[in-house]
Amino acid sequence: MELSIAKKFLLLAQHPEKARMLISGVHIQYGLAGALLLQMSLEDKIEVSGEDILTVKRGANFNDPFLEEVAQMIQRSKKPRKMRYWIQKVGPKALKWRHQFYDQMAQERLIRVEKKKFLGLIPYTLTYLVNSQIRNKMIQALKSDVFRKKDIIPENMAVLGLIEACKMHNVLSKEKSQLESIKKDLKQLVKESPISATVDQTIRQVQAAIISTIVATTVATNVATSSG
Repeated sequence: MELSIAKKFLLLAQHPEKARMLISGVHIQYGLAGALLLQMSLEDKIEVSGEDILTVKRGANFNDPFLEEVAQMIQRSKKPRKMRYWIQKVGPKALKWRHQFYDQMAQERLIRVEKKKFLGLIPYTLTYLVNSQIRNKMIQALKSDVFRKKDIIPENMAVLGLIEACKMHNVLSKEKSQLESIKKDLKQLVKESPISATVDQTIRQVQAAIISTIVATTVATNVATSSG
């Protein structure tokens, strides 16, 4: 089964046993945004200038509706924008789109989706891993890539980049000694990757967007608490 980078990211982020994700909504939001832009890059449909300006290549066509909408957002912009701007702009949309990704993944029998309502009013979604074999194989392949440090296919490098950006290292291993090695090796791999120009920029901007959002949320919470 050929999975997009976004679906691979969500599959890795899914808790293997419980009805929840392993990472926060903020990480999912910007991780998905990064996944979509990385997919566009791997398909050679966007380019990033030396000043981090992101543009859609002339004549680029998209079969994926999510990628098409991101491309239209970029093309409709009144002026050239940097990668960071688009990560932050696409993030909130990606958070909404995740439910459509969940539905597609349920049809592909990767996960099971349960839609419920809290107090009969507030809707929420539970997701359960169905196909652990595909997820486990993916983890083993990515882990092997990190240790081998060479001949990594671009798709895997992009996914590893998202693992680095969203601090999902413990998906690859829970052994403390091995985990430290993975963190160190993965950071170096991302910098030396053949597609590092886009991967490194995307990772940096995903991390920046996550950090700035967490800081803003913390400040807002502290202000609300002190005002009360």
